Amino acid sequence: MVLPQRKLRTGKAKRIVLRLTEEQELAFEQAAMVQQTTVSQFVFNNALAAAYDAISEQNGLCVSEGQWRTICHELDNPPKSNPALRKLLKSKVVFENS
Repeated sequence: MVLPQRKLRTGKAKRIVLRLTEEQELAFEQAAMVQQTTVSQFVFNNALAAAYDAISEQNGLCVSEGQWRTICHELDNPPKSNPALRKLLKSKVVFENS
């Protein structure tokens, strides 16, 4: 997927208008209060994070030919059995209740 490109202009900030139900508005107000910020800042921060996540999901992982060969080699040749590691993974976790 190719994302649209446009020249970024400096200067005046843009405005986004949202149509909300009273219930949605209340949810934003409560969430903003919990995070001790304004509704605008809360919506902005979370919407921007979601936008970056959506964009990053569309970007592929780029590796060199040498890195690709290394990845394929590691996948084709799993590590040898390690009895000490196997024993460790079967042992009781320190934070587990008795």
